Amino acid sequence: MKDCLSCVVSKLKAKSLEFKTVLQEFALTVTRVPVPPYGPLNVGFQMGMLHIDVRAPLSVGRLPIDVHLGNLFFLFSVEKILDILTCLLMQQNMVFVSADISLLAPTIESFMALIYPFTWRYVYVPLVPSSCLDLLEAPGTNLYGCHNSSLKKISKIPGIVAVDIDTGNILSATDECHNRASLPNDHSNDDEFLEIPKMPTDAVYILKQELRKIAMNYELERGHLLTPLSLSEARSQRADFHHNCNSQIVAAFFQLWVHIFCEVTDFLKAEKKHFNREQFLESQAKNERSFYSKVLHTDMFRQFLNGLINKDADWGQSFFRLLPKVSSSGRLCTGIPANRLSKAITKSSSGCLNQNIADDIPQKTTTFLLPAILGVKHQQVHFYQRCIEELGNTVKADSSSSMQATCLYMKALLQIANGNTIEGLETLNELHVTGSKLCPLTLAQKVLESISDKERQKLEKMDFFKHNSMWRNLGTDSKTFQYSNTSTVSIDSVPKRPVDLEAFAKHVEQLDIAVDSEVISRLFHALTFNKETDDGEQMKVMPDVFKRFYDVWNKQESDCQQVSACIDKLDWNECLLKVSALVKTDYGMGHIGLTQKRLFYFEDTTGEYREIIQLRDIDNVEKFNWLSVFSPRNPALRIYSKVKGAKPFRVALKRDCDIWSAVIKEVWSGRLISVQEKDIHLLQQAARNALIADAFLTSFQDSKLSWTEVMAAATNLCYFTNLMHGAFEVILSMDDISSSFTLAHRINPSATESERATVEALLYIAGSAANEDSQSSKLWVSLGSNKVVVYDVATWLCESRLISVESRVYCFLQADDKTIWAGTRDGLIYVIDMETVTSERQLHGHNDTVSGMCLSQDSRRVYSGSLDGHVFLSRYCNI
Repeated sequence: MKDCLSCVVSKLKAKSLEFKTVLQEFALTVTRVPVPPYGPLNVGFQMGMLHIDVRAPLSVGRLPIDVHLGNLFFLFSVEKILDILTCLLMQQNMVFVSADISLLAPTIESFMALIYPFTWRYVYVPLVPSSCLDLLEAPGTNLYGCHNSSLKKISKIPGIVAVDIDTGNILSATDECHNRASLPNDHSNDDEFLEIPKMPTDAVYILKQELRKIAMNYELERGHLLTPLSLSEARSQRADFHHNCNSQIVAAFFQLWVHIFCEVTDFLKAEKKHFNREQFLESQAKNERSFYSKVLHTDMFRQFLNGLINKDADWGQSFFRLLPKVSSSGRLCTGIPANRLSKAITKSSSGCLNQNIADDIPQKTTTFLLPAILGVKHQQVHFYQRCIEELGNTVKADSSSSMQATCLYMKALLQIANGNTIEGLETLNELHVTGSKLCPLTLAQKVLESISDKERQKLEKMDFFKHNSMWRNLGTDSKTFQYSNTSTVSIDSVPKRPVDLEAFAKHVEQLDIAVDSEVISRLFHALTFNKETDDGEQMKVMPDVFKRFYDVWNKQESDCQQVSACIDKLDWNECLLKVSALVKTDYGMGHIGLTQKRLFYFEDTTGEYREIIQLRDIDNVEKFNWLSVFSPRNPALRIYSKVKGAKPFRVALKRDCDIWSAVIKEVWSGRLISVQEKDIHLLQQAARNALIADAFLTSFQDSKLSWTEVMAAATNLCYFTNLMHGAFEVILSMDDISSSFTLAHRINPSATESERATVEALLYIAGSAANEDSQSSKLWVSLGSNKVVVYDVATWLCESRLISVESRVYCFLQADDKTIWAGTRDGLIYVIDMETVTSERQLHGHNDTVSGMCLSQDSRRVYSGSLDGHVFLSRYCNI
């Protein structure tokens, strides 16, 4: 833009009497230049004597960066830059000031580029005139730029942060008060003091290491090279340097946000649209909680969460691809809440992460030169037509898929701008069929809403509109637009008012306490003690009751996580469910712990660990009073073993005796039934029941209610205990007996769903035992709930879910070692990358459900059939 304005100024100096004409030509030229999408194509045009290039953005969804980001590091230190970014993330009212007003917009725009994928959606005025300074006191979240002559007045405004570009300092209202001679009784601004929390040190260290590798000074880097002899060559070399520098800086800061917020995904339930803020904060180091606590409450962070949930977000795939590897510390357990896993981040090499981002940037670019832009309005149609023709010539010169997608994108926009709406939509359809991420679905939705009824009728008769499900999904109403980012993430954990069963279920699912509708219903009735109102309606769960239960749930989880000394002793598929206080046992004074497999004893000071008993070996659990000198009634448990010669184990649990008895019996019963039914998920369900019963009983332990009443309400929570002590009998017919010898394992793909879903298709992917690093065998399961579940056959643990599939998958085909094809009810075929478990592209053509697919003998052709009687042949060349 600076080059364009420089040309205008030179023209105005030469033709001062034609002021209006020069500005009109400038406006027509700038508004007709299309901004290229992310890809290998730049747009060039002539402005006066200068050739100006509009470079493609650095990634999908970004705007082109028209400033040199390296200049920011000559104005501020890295620490100050991070403090300013923190203030932006905290949504502080901010004012940038400088004696040179030309620095304001480039500086602010640079910070806007660095906070990506966060976006500033609030008031932004790059230059506020001195006569309008009262705007700075406007309520809300604002970002301004001002001349530094007003700095003294600005620094007195409560709640505002001033950034002095000239000195590189950050000022607040209190800073100015401290610089003055303080008055003895003047405390008016004490509450306005701004504390800028520091970002996590590990992430900042990696950022600084990356920034040291980036060359930011053009003169220093080009000092050993010959000086360009032409102005165009000099400008081109400088522009290339700035573009490469910007790409590296942007990659380094994007990597910073990945490192800082990588653990957010562990506490984000995409399906329930809920983020557990409290548990996330508890999982962070104490010195980092201040930063997270102030950022997590902002609207910017909420929009960031929406982007993580929205699988079509422009930056989502890059963010997930760069996530540091998270490994469980021996506590992985299917069916147990994920927040009960003890996780440790294994930081990947920062260089590899940066390289992954750099791989997204096209290495080779081509400049598309626009035809001459004339200042006559009626020649606009001719200009757009010539541009479309020139784009066709560009595609012929470079027929790569990325170039074709870029040209189709620009062609569609030019056609729509030229008034050829239907042609533009047809070109967008062609772009969508290629599977490119560039297809602007939001724009397509707006164009559909703006066309006339006559154009709509004509459009509905066209083949591309009838056969592509994208247009059906877009619909005619923006409320039905499935591709728009309409997800709203809930952050509040506990209800603020009494809740009925439906609202209670929503909160329980969001907090990852339970997802099974029967379990949730049992918990609801327990918390209300099965009481009804005077009108005969079911009681509601009060907020204080829910909060007390959830606080106990979190506390018990924290207690389990603190027993780090014993975690290494457990198997990889065990999860610590409950830990006792210091108690008297047959092994001495110590603690006991319970997992899905065993009871064990450990001692704090010596670190002694001893296994008490395997749950499968328990013969009986009974309560008794352990007599002692000072306490004749000391409630305790006696656990009998089936192992011949083993003595019963005794533990004095005092007031927790009833709770431990209920929890042990539920997990023990669940394990017996799980073995009998050959269904490991029953054990996980029993473990979850035990956790819920434990939290329920503990939360009412100090209440005024009768303990007998509390225990009666908890009885229904222990489902498997009731099943064992009731009428659990396995009666097998002859067919059942014959099948029981072949039934080796039973899995429930809907274990984490509120309702059981139909299994639509199965695909077994054989692994390789050639080396330890090879992938194990996988089982892909398609569910009627529009989800694809992937199991590791070696462990039968659910690895991932393919949320991006928008329709039922009715058939699978393994095309090669890297990709799987999935045929859906809508007639689409998804090409899925097996490693990332994400859809690379979609294949169109079928107008009805894809019923089957097969691969030719040479593995280069795929045959697919649909319910409408059509068979299509697709040439397959390792897409």
